[in-house]
Formats: sequence, C-alpha cells, structure tokens
Amino acid sequence: MRNEKSVSHFLLPYAIHHPMSESGFSILADVINHNADLLEKHLSEGVYVHRQQTPSAVWKVRHSLGSLRPLIETYDLTGNRIGHGVNRKSQTLGYSEIVFSIPMSGVAIIRF
Repeated sequence: MRNEKSVSHFLLPYAIHHPMSESGFSILADVINHNADLLEKHLSEGVYVHRQQTPSAVWKVRHSLGSLRPLIETYDLTGNRIGHGVNRKSQTLGYSEIVFSIPMSGVAIIRF
C-alpha cells in the first residue's frame, strides 16, 4: 500500500520551482490539508493542526497540548514554510498566538 504521507514530499519541491496554475495550487492545498489530517489522526496525542482560513497577522490557537513552549511549524496555502513569531506573554499550556508581519492564511502544525 502506498504511503500517502509521501505525496507532499514529492509535490512541494516541484511546486516551489515550477509555475502552477490556480487549479494546481488548489490541488496542492488539498494535498497539504490531507497530509495535515493524516498527521493529526496518527499522532493525535501531542500534535495539533490549526487551519487559518481567513488571513490574519495573529493566529489565535487553542491546542490543549499542555506545553508552554510547543514546537510550531507554519505553512502558507501553497505549502511554503513561512516564518513567524510567538507572543510568549499570552502563551498558556493550551493557547498560543502565532504572529506574522503581514496577514497570512495557512496551516500551523503544533507539537509539544
């Protein structure tokens, strides 16, 4: 059986270096969301996937992971990893604020 998690491994480098149509970006976004679903399902204890549909400079995430300093990875809707900051003053065991310099939408993968 094919390991479905490997799909983005092959698509993301291609998409970054080759122009894509709007439908191509839509397909890639679906693949990213599907892979995020798989990650959340298989590693549900200790992993939370946040989807930010509306662009915002601050993503307010309730994750309930029980960690004051979780590992946070952020990706835009095309699969590119994007830089972010974390508002440590508002951080709790189950809440994080992810901060960007401009409004962004995408996916955050949070692990404790």
